[in-house]
Amino acid sequence: MDLHSWQVRVSAGGVGSGFLITDRHVMTCAHVVDGVERAEVTFAQYPDLGPLAATVIAGGEWRGSDQDRGDVAVLELDVPVSVKPAMFAAVDAPYTQPKAKLTAYGFPRGYDEGILGEFRSTSAQLIAGEWLQLEAWTSHGHALEEGFSGAAVVREDTGEVMGMVTARYPTGGGGRMLPSRVLARHWPGAAELVPVPGHTPEAVARLRDLVQACEGACTPETAYRSVMEPLTPLPPPPPSGGFRSLWDVAWFLLTEVNTEPGAAPWADFAAHLADRTQDQAVQHALFTWAGDHRPGTTPRPRRPTTGSVQDEDVKWSPILVEIEQSGADRDMYLVSIYAIRDGRAQLVASNTVARRQVQEYVRDRLDHAYRQLDHRGDELIAFALPRDWLGEPVEDWHTSAEDPAPLGCSSPVVVMDLNRRRQRRLQFKLAKVWQVLDHRADTAWHRVECGSPQDPVKLTVQLNELKTAVGYASPPDTDRARRLLEAGLKAPVPVIVWPRSGCSGQHDGGTAAGHCCDGARFLDALEKHLASLPPADLPRLVRELRSQAYSADESEPHWAAGGLTLVWEDPRWFPEANTYPQSPVS
Repeated sequence: MDLHSWQVRVSAGGVGSGFLITDRHVMTCAHVVDGVERAEVTFAQYPDLGPLAATVIAGGEWRGSDQDRGDVAVLELDVPVSVKPAMFAAVDAPYTQPKAKLTAYGFPRGYDEGILGEFRSTSAQLIAGEWLQLEAWTSHGHALEEGFSGAAVVREDTGEVMGMVTARYPTGGGGRMLPSRVLARHWPGAAELVPVPGHTPEAVARLRDLVQACEGACTPETAYRSVMEPLTPLPPPPPSGGFRSLWDVAWFLLTEVNTEPGAAPWADFAAHLADRTQDQAVQHALFTWAGDHRPGTTPRPRRPTTGSVQDEDVKWSPILVEIEQSGADRDMYLVSIYAIRDGRAQLVASNTVARRQVQEYVRDRLDHAYRQLDHRGDELIAFALPRDWLGEPVEDWHTSAEDPAPLGCSSPVVVMDLNRRRQRRLQFKLAKVWQVLDHRADTAWHRVECGSPQDPVKLTVQLNELKTAVGYASPPDTDRARRLLEAGLKAPVPVIVWPRSGCSGQHDGGTAAGHCCDGARFLDALEKHLASLPPADLPRLVRELRSQAYSADESEPHWAAGGLTLVWEDPRWFPEANTYPQSPVS
């Protein structure tokens, strides 16, 4: 039997063509079955089967005009058939290079048994984001005419379905077709039938089902721009532009967004939806799908080489938590969690929550970030915080809902100043400083004593030249202390540490200001315990110190028992989030 035995004649008042896509479903044009609920299907290569009754179960968005999009309908046969269904070409299958002969099997007037036409695609450029243009293969071939609507457009050399005929031109013998990727956009049931490079049919179908369970959780445009960037223009499908559904967004990201190696906008989209559904089972499934469909592991976490042995000795698998104030309300914050893998920031979760909910939000989503880390690197949790949050004891947050142990005792925890992270000049200078520090086996410390009379501007200028870590003897809990801390943050200082508790003000009669106070003793201990290791190792050692201090005998308290903040920022480990260029055919 001919390989194209899945071609059918559709009778529904008028006559059109169609093709079998499962053992029970036939695809055709919406205008072929316009106004009817039932139709008859006849297999051109199996006349003995006789007419089979079918129900119209999907009618696309076509509304009666040749210019309307969504001219797609699906019929469900009353009984399944044993005919082998058509096979779709992959969404990126070539249409014009090399020039491919395309055929369509139609049923024009006088050809009840059907007739073949030969065509080519004029270009891979979509017309209005919807159609491809067909032209006759030869001047004497059979032109598109009534009866070809709904016919599968087949690449002759492979037998794969490239799309479906939807319209004919009055002259020239050509017309329009909907390519396979557009067909699946209009009828999600075809999602697992149209091969998507890099994704199994099961994975695509699973995402479709989860996305459809989230319809209404957020607007398609909001979800799309959350992944692609706020100012990204929307693609053109509907007359007004934009997307019709969340599935429309998902399919667009899977099939029509150009990505660099390692990028995964479809996973970012799944994570975005997970945070907006109220169904806990769907939320968990979306987070799982996102984690499972990130890029594969690489031989080692990527880091720019500097020629130093540190490139081999230091390996991190960072988790980045960015917290910034939302424009919606002074008490609302946008919290975004990223897994850093192969030099890329992959979105895990992002949502706007009230300040009182931030800790719980982060805690409940860290496990999803761990799922995406490369196991060959050591965990490192970094909080990029607004400046007025730098005193927030994030290292004391609970490790998980089931584990009340401090997060900073379970994992290395560092903080970064969000404002500084957004300044390209300082990020460039920080990266240059780390290239110098990579060659050092220990850490030099610059001390800022409590009550220091130093001018903040002069301190910034001084720190610009030192390439050292900076220790503050007191927390930024006074205007003076905050100005001195800001002086350090305005310089490319890679490591800044200060104690959680302030100086008691008792200097024990020290001859030099502050040399016998609690702050001075903190700086002394800091240099004693942290100076012998390279700066790149400090997050690990500080985690150990936090654990020791937390479990120390209360009769002999640990020097860091009051807590300490570690600002540790190496921009090479914390890239910006991904952006994705759109396909030129979108």
